[in-house]
Amino acid sequence: MQRSFWKGAISFGLVNIRVRLYPATRHLDVRFRELDSSTGQRLRHQRVRSVWPEDSLRPVAAPEVTRVQPEPPADRRPVDRPLAEKAPERYPSPRTEAVLSKDVLKGFEIEPNRYVTVSEAELESLAPERSRSIDIEQFVAARELDPIYFDTSYYVLPEVDNVRSFAVLLEGMRETDRLGLSWIVLRRKRHLAALRAYQGLMVLTTLFHADEVLPPAALTPPLPVDLSERERDMAKLLIQTLSGPFEPERYRDEYRERLQGLLEERAASAATVAPAPAELTPATGIEELMAALQASVERAKQQKTQKPRRRRKGA
Repeated sequence: MQRSFWKGAISFGLVNIRVRLYPATRHLDVRFRELDSSTGQRLRHQRVRSVWPEDSLRPVAAPEVTRVQPEPPADRRPVDRPLAEKAPERYPSPRTEAVLSKDVLKGFEIEPNRYVTVSEAELESLAPERSRSIDIEQFVAARELDPIYFDTSYYVLPEVDNVRSFAVLLEGMRETDRLGLSWIVLRRKRHLAALRAYQGLMVLTTLFHADEVLPPAALTPPLPVDLSERERDMAKLLIQTLSGPFEPERYRDEYRERLQGLLEERAASAATVAPAPAELTPATGIEELMAALQASVERAKQQKTQKPRRRRKGA
């Protein structure tokens, strides 16, 4: 049994039903790690900034290169061939250095190379209040909510002592074919969501807002309005011929299956990847910093014990 990740209550009118949320979907894409082809070590991404030399605010011209060539015979001498050529201007390469998490600002680009910065404290002040409530604002007919608004779904299960009130609400939505439009705070963000009956329990699906759904008007093709009856009948006949019940297990991710088969074939020859040295991993927080310091101390101790002793005079 998977563990719930959210506990709270469904609230509508004066009724509160304590419930838990469980993930209803998952992505099964095969995920790869990035490895260094020369050493086999795992690559790690880090926040870095470019550090340019102080004298590199403008392009640096390469020194003039003069090419001395032997004098050709007069009858074969080119008319306008230059004896000296300038190499194109070159730019110095910057070096990079790691940036700690505490030094990172959030920046919103309002135009090319111009940013408005916001601190974590300011973002925290704008965040919605922490809430453990699914607040139903309105019930709407299920047919009125187009699936294009659906985002992420979660199973909703009642606490043991709230099963009856949960069943009453569930049955009411099922019999009326209604959805409960509601608000819920997940991961410090307030989401619009829909509650609906699904196979003996409820499903809460977060929704896109109206301005997040792109209008299709500009993409609508110029469809003909003079379709013949024969064309319409042929289309309906084809659709009826290919119709059947929805059986999701029939539609497999064949690419993922082939990729997993390839990985299983090579599992026996898998190589052990050596961890990256501690000093190459930049500290990005308190735990990382303490781990890096501890590793540095241990390494210094080892180097000290391995240092050869100086021979005494006369020995």
